[in-house]
Amino acid sequence: MKDTSDLLAFLNNTNNTRDLDNYLSSIDNRYPDSLSSYLKMTLNEKNVSPSELIKRSRIERTYFYQILNGRKKPGRDKVISIALALSLSLEETQRILTLAEAGVLYPKSKRDSVLIFALNNHYSIIETNLLLNKYNEVDLI
Repeated sequence: MKDTSDLLAFLNNTNNTRDLDNYLSSIDNRYPDSLSSYLKMTLNEKNVSPSELIKRSRIERTYFYQILNGRKKPGRDKVISIALALSLSLEETQRILTLAEAGVLYPKSKRDSVLIFALNNHYSIIETNLLLNKYNEVDLI
């Protein structure tokens, strides 16, 4: 998979529809465009079972499967909990937040800054909640 910035650079330098057609064919079905498809792909890539992710994320089992099947749209904190449980990078986390239509993390926000720190340092949900409490911010779960 190519980095988003590489894909954007290609598009910025494309000036004919033939190249656009080739580009669209190359990305078709390679880059998930829904939260559920992205989660399924990520679980597979990271070799994590749904049950293991449920334990790590502390999300209720039935609710998680509804998210995974695309029947429920999770809130921002649930998406961040999933990202922490999967040890996603900040870029990957921003992607799933975007797919979930939950708003990306914003470094000018105190709480979001703490969450960015936790993601970058691979904190667990419990460690992240302790850090949030230290800075008088609301827990994830």
